[in-house]
Amino acid sequence: MSFQSDLLCQEDQNYLLDNVDLNLFSDLQSNEETLSMDEIQEHKFNILKNIPTNGEYNGAKTILCNEEYNGPFGFEVDVLRPNGSKNSWVYSSLLNKVYMDMKCPFPVDFRVTTRPPFHLFIRITTTYSSPQFAQECVYRCPNHEFNGSPNEPLHMKPHVIKCNNPDTVYLGDKTQGERLSLCIPFAYPQTGTDNVREMFEFLCKNSCPSPGMNRRAIEVIFTLEDANGETLGRKALNVRVCSCPKRDKEKDEKDNSGKPPQGKKRKMDKTGGKRVPVAPNDLQETILKIPVIGKHNKDQILKYVQDLYSGEILRHENDAEAEHYKRAFNKITAMIKESSE
Repeated sequence: MSFQSDLLCQEDQNYLLDNVDLNLFSDLQSNEETLSMDEIQEHKFNILKNIPTNGEYNGAKTILCNEEYNGPFGFEVDVLRPNGSKNSWVYSSLLNKVYMDMKCPFPVDFRVTTRPPFHLFIRITTTYSSPQFAQECVYRCPNHEFNGSPNEPLHMKPHVIKCNNPDTVYLGDKTQGERLSLCIPFAYPQTGTDNVREMFEFLCKNSCPSPGMNRRAIEVIFTLEDANGETLGRKALNVRVCSCPKRDKEKDEKDNSGKPPQGKKRKMDKTGGKRVPVAPNDLQETILKIPVIGKHNKDQILKYVQDLYSGEILRHENDAEAEHYKRAFNKITAMIKESSE
């Protein structure tokens, strides 16, 4: 007996079906009869068929809500606080932020206060924290995407985060400019606990160049959903993937200690800090010809240069040097507009 999915290609379907753990589901746990191989295969297919793909995070470039919402079932998410100094991750309760190196597993606990009589799923979506980049999708940098583990299936390669749960489904299509997310069945807690622990890893660093994260801050949004994709709970976690988690945590907490309470505005100090003047050679305009394959890559490069010049304009807004960057910025903007027509 064989089963076909309208959502997944045959290769991805076979990969996921072979790894589905039937012990996660209470209806099989309570079934004392021996299932035939065909019945097991059919049940696995029904699980995949119920994975929510049409929720509010369905791949569209919408600005995702990160407001915490316990929902009707009291959804909670906790990051395990590590003991000792030998752990590969550290957590800042002050910033609600976890710091870890790339490819270092870190645990997240999920729980609900009441359990409904239907299957629940947890969607994991990585997004940029800054409102300036909130609509952009988070993708893995080309270096890590194409030089990662040879055992990674193709559909996993663009994702910056992975879950070690073998039942994880990876959603979204980078080639279509869609937002990427993971979806896992929300298992039942083991005896003696009300938490379900899942292990996650990041496959790219915040410092990876564009079209990677390019030093932009990110957060992970966990949503509790039913099979129809309806959001029943939401939690957000700030994340930094770096080589020195402890050092970066201490620096961020120190930098944050002098900030005003959230929601209050403070006038920016434009006179503080010593700035190194720009050498004349740094303002020389150079025409650079490089081979770029594909319109998507060309657009990404132009967007990166535009962001670069935008930052330089802000840094030199009271100086004569700003005019050089404004002219270059306008040229790049015109090229982006021409490319999109």
